[in-house]
Order: sequence, then structure tokens, then C-alpha cells
Amino acid sequence: MQQINLYQSQFKPKKIHLPARQVYLVLLIVITILSVMSLYSAKKNSVLEKSISQYTQQSIGQLEDSIESPLLNAELDALERQRKEKELLLNYLTHQSFGNSQGFSATLRTLSQQKINKVWLTQFSLLNGGYAITLQGEAVESSQIPLYIDSLGESPHFHGKQFSVFQLQQPKKDAKYYTFKLNSEQKKTGRIR
Repeated sequence: MQQINLYQSQFKPKKIHLPARQVYLVLLIVITILSVMSLYSAKKNSVLEKSISQYTQQSIGQLEDSIESPLLNAELDALERQRKEKELLLNYLTHQSFGNSQGFSATLRTLSQQKINKVWLTQFSLLNGGYAITLQGEAVESSQIPLYIDSLGESPHFHGKQFSVFQLQQPKKDAKYYTFKLNSEQKKTGRIR
């Protein structure tokens, strides 16, 4: 039997040592090839994009030409007019104040709850969307009228409101009652004068 020593230098794989200059040249060639391929690919993509955009523009132009019809144009004009009208209405509604948007039930409820002996309302008016309020009434004693006005001012609904015009008439010969009239006008800023 024969023995072979595989660890001898003749059986070891040979390492190939490339000089630095050859390694540099190989890398330079690889980089050059990759750069050329990249430029070619970019050029090809550019040509494809240009042809696709031309085709798309032509297709859109043909589609618009085929769609052109007086009926569609009239319908498009009508839709555009409707859009403008709705835009004007929205703009108007957005920038306008339309008075009391909560209704008048709170005002009426507050007026109905005011109970001062020997004082009553005979007429009231809510004008300008609730911004102007006029109250007319009668009282047996004139000293009760300021109490009625104070009780209105203490109620949550009329809190902070001021009546600018106050008229008081003494009873006529045959009448037993004082008549009074209160006016207030609230500016749209929310303040009553």
C-alpha cells in the first residue's frame, strides 16, 4: 500500500496573485461596461417616454375630437352655469346673517314666565329676525313697571339686553291703567342697545 502525503506543496492549490495594475484595469473595464449599459438604458427609456407621451397626446386629441358634439357642449355649459350659481349662493349664505337661527320659542317662553302682579303685556313684536324687540303693556301701578323690566333683565334669555326707548303714559280719565312701551334693537354683533 502506498501512502500519499496530501499536505505537500505540490498538492496544495495554487494561488494566483494579480498585480495591482491588472486588478485596477479589470475594475475599470467593469465600470466602463456598466456605465455604457446605464447610458444606453437611460437613452432607451427617454425615447420610450417621448413616444408614449406623443401617443397619449394623440389619443387624447382624437378622443376629444370624437367626443365634440353640440349636445355635450350645451350640457357642459349648463353644468358650468349651475356650478357658478351654486357657488354664488354658497358665498351669499356663508357671508350673510339671517337673524335668530334658533327660533323665537325661548323669547316667547321667557315672556310668558314673567309674572309681576298688576303688570301684563298687551302686544309684542319681534322684527328683523329677532334683533328688534318691542313690548307693549299695561300696569295698574307705575312703580311695578321697573320691576317687570328688571325681571326680564334677570332672565337668562334677556340677560344683558337693554331697552333704549321707554314710553309711559298715564291713565286717561276713564282708564285705570298705565300703558308702557319698550323698544330694543340688537345689532348683529350680538349686543342690544
